[in-house]
Amino acid sequence: MTSASPIQTEEELLSVKDCILLPILLDVLERDIRSMKHTGVSDYYVFHLQTVQQMTFAKLAELKRSCRARGIAILETRRQKHSILIHYRCHGYQHDMELMWDYVRADIQIRLAEMLQVQL
Repeated sequence: MTSASPIQTEEELLSVKDCILLPILLDVLERDIRSMKHTGVSDYYVFHLQTVQQMTFAKLAELKRSCRARGIAILETRRQKHSILIHYRCHGYQHDMELMWDYVRADIQIRLAEMLQVQL
C-alpha cells in the first residue's frame, strides 16, 4: 500500500532518483570504457572516463550512506519497456516513483556532458 506523505522533501525525491540513475550511469561508463579499450582509442580518453567512473562510484557510496541516515530505502526497482518503477520507503512511509526511459537517457547524457565538460 502506498501512502502519500507530506514529509517527503524535494531533496529526498532527488536522492531516490539518483540512487536509480547513478548505477545506470556506471553501466554506461563501463560499457564505453570496454568498447574504447577494444577499439584502440587513446589511453587518455579511457583514463578520463575511468576518472568520471571513480567520481560516480564515490558519489553513489556517499548517497547511499546519506539515504540510510535519513531513513530512505529502495525496496524494489522494476525495469519495464518504457520506464523504471521504483518502490521505496522514506521515513517509514512507502512511495512509488516512475522514471521514463527517455528521461533517464536525457538525464544521463546531461550528467556525462557536465562531468566531461562537453557542451550539448
